[in-house]
Amino acid sequence: MSEEYLPVFAEEIFIVNLYGTDEEIVEFEAYIQSPDVERNLISMALIIEEIKRRSFLKMTWCCCPRCSYFKTCKINWYRGERRFEKRNCCTYCQNFWECHKKFSEETTSAEKKDGNT
Repeated sequence: MSEEYLPVFAEEIFIVNLYGTDEEIVEFEAYIQSPDVERNLISMALIIEEIKRRSFLKMTWCCCPRCSYFKTCKINWYRGERRFEKRNCCTYCQNFWECHKKFSEETTSAEKKDGNT
């Protein structure tokens, strides 16, 4: 990691190092060497989003096609470029919390229906 202090990326560095896999940490460190390159910034955002989704939000919903911003979303576009199988909703989406609420309600309803509560 760079010896230079990067206060803009303090939260991201913390999240990746605390919750990321070894591969995600290595990949993130490579991107942070040139944070002024847009592709690197988007790649860092993708790593952070995957960690948040996996560790905190547990959201597995592929909602981008339902989002009115998906056609102009650079994160969604870059997921396609990297051939991500799933393009889960990300917290950068302006409709994320509305989408997460619907996901949570549907998950809770499905669990009640299955008797898993």
